[in-house]
Amino acid sequence: MELRLTAAAILGAWEIGAARRPLDRAIAILWAAGAVEDIDPADLSLAERDRLLLSIRANTFGPTLPACATCPSCNAELEMELDAGRLIDSLPAIDTSDQPLRLLTSRDLAAICNLAPDKQASEIRARLCNRKLTDGEAEVIDQRIEQQVVATELYAEITCSECNAGWSESLDVTSHIWAEIEMTALGLLGEVSEIAAAYGWSEGEILSMSAARRTVYLTQARRA
Repeated sequence: MELRLTAAAILGAWEIGAARRPLDRAIAILWAAGAVEDIDPADLSLAERDRLLLSIRANTFGPTLPACATCPSCNAELEMELDAGRLIDSLPAIDTSDQPLRLLTSRDLAAICNLAPDKQASEIRARLCNRKLTDGEAEVIDQRIEQQVVATELYAEITCSECNAGWSESLDVTSHIWAEIEMTALGLLGEVSEIAAAYGWSEGEILSMSAARRTVYLTQARRA
């Protein structure tokens, strides 16, 4: 099934996530797109979560993500487009079948958000590993958990168009997609307000229209 956000789903995700943490916003986006049939989105591995988020983004807004960066060598402000498909392909399929631990999820990260930093490692270890560990085993498990986290971080390879310097820039998938959802949601609310005032239709009726139809009605309302 192709996951995407309808106009109503964009508003639903924005309304739920507006006052929440980025971690919760990722879950709100997945929920709004219908990615809740087989598994709770909070229980997806971080790589699978970001893979779905990028797929939803591509299906909703298009396959290229606009981005900007500052060159660390010459300070040039660069604008670029990132390919969602290539980013999806760069996310690893991590195999933990030979290890006594499962993959890290959003639910695990949420569980340690309010813990003191010195308590977080032991809590994550206890959540991911289902048996008692010796001190030596615990150290190895901590290293493997850290490797999981590093492996699921997304980076874009960038070459400066001004000085030809190259570097890697980290990409926060949730924050990037959320910015687009927020901008789109606020635009939709403005359209709904104008069309409703002109024709008396409900929000649900207006959002159920295609973008093309809403544009026509909005143009007519502004001419009136």
